[in-house]
Amino acid sequence: MSNERRTILIAGMGTSPAVLTNAVWSLAHNNTPVIPDEVVVIITKNGKELLKRELFENGVWRDLLVELKKDKIDIEGKLLFGETSIRVIPDANGNEIYDLRTGEDNLRAADFMLAQLRQYTEDSGTELYVSIAGGRKSMSALLFSCMTLLGRDCDKVYHVLLPQVLERGVSPAFYFPKSGMTYVAKADGKKYNARKLQCELFEVPFVRMRGWYQEKFKSIPPSYRMLISKVQTVAPPAVAYPEIEIDAWNGWVMLNGRQVAMSRPCFAMLLLLASGVDAKEHHKRLLAAHKAPNVASCDWLASFQEGSLFSNESDIEDIYKTMSNLRGKLKNAGFADAESLVPQRGRAVMFPLSRIKWRNVSSLVDICGYLLSGKEC
Repeated sequence: MSNERRTILIAGMGTSPAVLTNAVWSLAHNNTPVIPDEVVVIITKNGKELLKRELFENGVWRDLLVELKKDKIDIEGKLLFGETSIRVIPDANGNEIYDLRTGEDNLRAADFMLAQLRQYTEDSGTELYVSIAGGRKSMSALLFSCMTLLGRDCDKVYHVLLPQVLERGVSPAFYFPKSGMTYVAKADGKKYNARKLQCELFEVPFVRMRGWYQEKFKSIPPSYRMLISKVQTVAPPAVAYPEIEIDAWNGWVMLNGRQVAMSRPCFAMLLLLASGVDAKEHHKRLLAAHKAPNVASCDWLASFQEGSLFSNESDIEDIYKTMSNLRGKLKNAGFADAESLVPQRGRAVMFPLSRIKWRNVSSLVDICGYLLSGKEC
């Protein structure tokens, strides 16, 4: 039994069937030729009618296959493409949608494209070549997004880049460089030999996110929006983190170059969070720091120890009150996603702690080692 994967070309399409024929031609004539075993088109109803008329009824698809054979390209048993290969996006009632005009239309298209791609990406015996050259811009964007969510290492995304003369239009219509044909530019009447008009097939690099989440989900959610939402729960937050600098001895924190005023309990809490101390240790370490000997007279630690919070009688709720106050201070200072560093109850710290700049941290460890290192002073 052969271990080779079946290659599937999936193309999003609007009302320009030429993007499909040019993609097939370009793949076949690439430096490393690829002849898909099967071709699948995701399209709207008006696009389907046009595709059937131009490619099938007018014989363009047949001519393409003949031209590939002329170029000594082996297509035997390849490029399977027919009525069942044309997948029309449904509307809210399950009928073939005529066009993508509204936001809801596009979200239904995203769900449909996700489902179509999913049936192939869950089959280890296939590899996908996905063309995003056709259809409305929103359709191309959503198809690309679906590939970032489902694509595997073997899958590829392509865009067909046309020569400028083809973008401006030629006569007759250009579907592929058919030998012996001459095309006339509509802009200036200049004539072009068919084989001089070659499209470029650009492989679009993309981030494959499947590995971030597939082990965490029992199954991939069926809808595009639901999958996006689920992935966001396991992926690092996409935020522009501020620059944070902490002086552990002098008791100050800078946020993007500006000092943030905060209480001593808040500062002690920040030290624990910024040091990556496990949440289960917070209360115990703050209680220990409150009574630790301040032999070197660290001013902020002295003020912390004089306060009532985290004394022997301190309640565990003091932790959550302090964290709430700390979040508020950071947000007021311009850190919109302060929860990434000072999380809500039960949440994990998501802030990249390696970005935090420290000053005089070794001095504080010497004075109050238990706060940061867990070692008795």
